[in-house]
Amino acid sequence: MVKLITFLVAAIPVLMFLKTILGKSKVLREASAEFRKQVDYLVWGILILVGCAIVYSFGSLLYSIYK
Repeated sequence: MVKLITFLVAAIPVLMFLKTILGKSKVLREASAEFRKQVDYLVWGILILVGCAIVYSFGSLLYSIYK
C-alpha cells in the first residue's frame, strides 16, 4: 500500500505538468475525470477492506473474551 501511495504522489507532478502543456483539451479533461473516478474506486475499496479487517479483529477479540 505504501508503494501505491508513493506512486500516486510521484505521478501527481507529472499529471500537473502534462495538464499545463496540453492546456484545456477535451480529451485531457475526460481522461482526468476517468482517472479520478478510478482513484475514488480504489480508495473506497481500500477503506472497505480496512473496515472489514477491523470488524473481524473486533469480533475475534470479543469471541476470545466471552468464550
